[in-house]
Amino acid sequence: MISRLRGKLVSVGEGRAELRAGFITYEVFIPSYLEAELRPEQEQAVELFILEFLENFSPNQFTPRLVGFGSELEREFFELLLRVPGMGVRSALKVLKIRPEKLAELIASQNISLLAELPGLGKKSAERLVNELKNQVEKFLKEKPGVGRVSLGEEEIVAVEILVELGLRRGEAEMLVRRLRSRGVSGTDQLVQQALRERGKKTAEVRR
Repeated sequence: MISRLRGKLVSVGEGRAELRAGFITYEVFIPSYLEAELRPEQEQAVELFILEFLENFSPNQFTPRLVGFGSELEREFFELLLRVPGMGVRSALKVLKIRPEKLAELIASQNISLLAELPGLGKKSAERLVNELKNQVEKFLKEKPGVGRVSLGEEEIVAVEILVELGLRRGEAEMLVRRLRSRGVSGTDQLVQQALRERGKKTAEVRR
């Protein structure tokens, strides 16, 4: 089973990304919000958190597919969506036109009208989504106001650059470092190691 895939981003568009890892190029389905975030990273090394599934075009024909996400938490949110009756992989990808934390906010606030405007959702589907998940999305909600405004000093800037070299997108690296600084974590090495741990990387060799 593939859980993470790191490689050069060859192309991105139409709900797909192609990553070249060694001599193999993988096609990965991605949600719309991630497609927009990945475009500036084309030709760069990126890492996606993978979910595998089998797609059937006929009763006896199954094709293995990969779906990619920017973090372990994003993948976990997608798996939560799949627990909703009637929600398949394709429909869940359509719903994720907005970032998971924003969708979680709409579900938690039971905003049926805005949810119904998302691709693949009507009023009944939006109501089902809220009824099934309204008490399960707390961990996916956006950071508290003010966390993102923690200024970056020299140590934090270096930590961000190291994380980018390790395959994180710059926006994600900055978000993780700012979050850790707001908790009192300091020092480049500590920031990098804690950021990798939060993102789901349990071990990593940090090279300067």
